[in-house]
Amino acid sequence: MAIRFWEIYEETRGLYQLRLLAGKSGMDSVVSWVHMVEDETIVSRFGGTELAVTTGIKANTQGWLLRLVTAMKKAGCTGIIVNTGRHLPDVPQQVIDWCEQHGFPLLEMPWEISVTQLIQDYCMRIMQQTHREKQTGALFARLLLGREVPEDFFEEIGSRFHLDGTFRIFCMKPVLTPEENVLFRQAVLKLENVFGLWKNGSKIRFPYFLLELNEAWILAVNDLPEQDVPELTGQIESLFGDFFADGRLHLGIGPACQNIRNLKLALSRARTAVKMACHMDRKIVDFNQMGFFGILFSSSDPELLKSYADSLLAPLDAYDSRHSASFQAGSDFARVGAGYAETLRAYIENDRSLVRTAEATFTHRNTVSYRIQNMKRLLGSELSTPGELFPYQIAFWIRDMRL
Repeated sequence: MAIRFWEIYEETRGLYQLRLLAGKSGMDSVVSWVHMVEDETIVSRFGGTELAVTTGIKANTQGWLLRLVTAMKKAGCTGIIVNTGRHLPDVPQQVIDWCEQHGFPLLEMPWEISVTQLIQDYCMRIMQQTHREKQTGALFARLLLGREVPEDFFEEIGSRFHLDGTFRIFCMKPVLTPEENVLFRQAVLKLENVFGLWKNGSKIRFPYFLLELNEAWILAVNDLPEQDVPELTGQIESLFGDFFADGRLHLGIGPACQNIRNLKLALSRARTAVKMACHMDRKIVDFNQMGFFGILFSSSDPELLKSYADSLLAPLDAYDSRHSASFQAGSDFARVGAGYAETLRAYIENDRSLVRTAEATFTHRNTVSYRIQNMKRLLGSELSTPGELFPYQIAFWIRDMRL
């Protein structure tokens, strides 16, 4: 878990004589780094979640500080500390009011306090927290992979997590260039800002951990109620919208699994969901809504599934091939001139209704009736009971998987 601004503030406000002027509601936010900033033009190069310190050297320029905090807020930065007493006697009330209205933390520090010392101290704290995150993340990764961890690790995290509670995993699978990877990691930091630690805050307040594992990003949330899943999913979709838009990112959502020792199961099901998202070109798939696909995509032998579908539908494929039907395995059946295989799919999905099958395939009812009778002969099945039709339904689902 990344370090929050209020954590650093509480630990150092006496040492650096910090005074919070405005934007307290925004203090429960991640700080990724600290920069010395004297001009708003540099803010466009920030990735978000940065904290700025300024000496006010441009105090003689009308409206400079308001422009600076406005640009920082727009860029998703965490806050600003103003070093007052020399270039800037005090912070303009207009800036204080704006920061309070927009929940942007604005702090004041006297000129006598060393800006350099504060920046070095804060950056060191951030690096130490990052190091602790990596150590903790390595142990969480072992749990996700079903490996043993020291028992004292459970004691260590027991104050943050309800270990016997539920854990739900959001598995993000990106395909990125090195340049895109930088932007993606910036979005990951912003994802942490969706969560908050303040009990009375407006952010999601359930314990979580977030790490990269085997070319995927794993977000595990503790005791997240079912009704809150759409909200968090929407936040992820918004933050990573550019990556979802052109198919560079897929998200799989696992079901709630009981107890932290079952993280391997939770991850397995989230991975099953993201596998379906990737293969069927969907942005987001929730395991709880996968139905029978949850079983199919859980298979560790996709070639076996493909072989099953191909062997079962082979007589229809061969017939379609010989008669040059306008047919493509796995495509939508609602097309003029659907072949035998797609006619059978429509027949099954329309509960054996000849009328609805004809409408779905844009084919005359008598033609559908003739095809069904011919298919019975080709397949050696009456195709009349659920037991006879179900294997073919599975075969079509397997083809939909695009293995």
